[in-house]
Amino acid sequence: MKKVWLSVAAMALLTPMVAETQTAQAASWHNGTPKAMRGKYQAKKHSAAQGFGDMYHITAKTYTYDASGMPQVKATKLRYKKISAHTWRLQGKVKTSAAVRFSKLDEKIYCKSKKFAATDYGSKFSKLSWATKVSKFK
Repeated sequence: MKKVWLSVAAMALLTPMVAETQTAQAASWHNGTPKAMRGKYQAKKHSAAQGFGDMYHITAKTYTYDASGMPQVKATKLRYKKISAHTWRLQGKVKTSAAVRFSKLDEKIYCKSKKFAATDYGSKFSKLSWATKVSKFK
């Protein structure tokens, strides 16, 4: 009978401890851009008709994307979350104009040493989305 009471008492003491465990958040949102991602990146030209390769300029508070023949996309009020090693999700607000119709930026970005790739969040990186770090744009 003592063993039954001891096991009931042990269960009563351990149950609140098990019930109160909390799960940790895998990643949290941070303001700005990660330091590892900052810099200037330029992709190669995809065709002879293209004037220059896609250009990315990332600072602590802005994300700028230029493509030949397209309007410049500049995002501010940035926040990021780490997805995996060298991969982040970047969100921000884009100022709309006559040429730019969307107002939100939601990108998946890979950056390791001099390699850089950016695509819409939820998409896979394609061959055309890769760029390298440069000191100035060509």
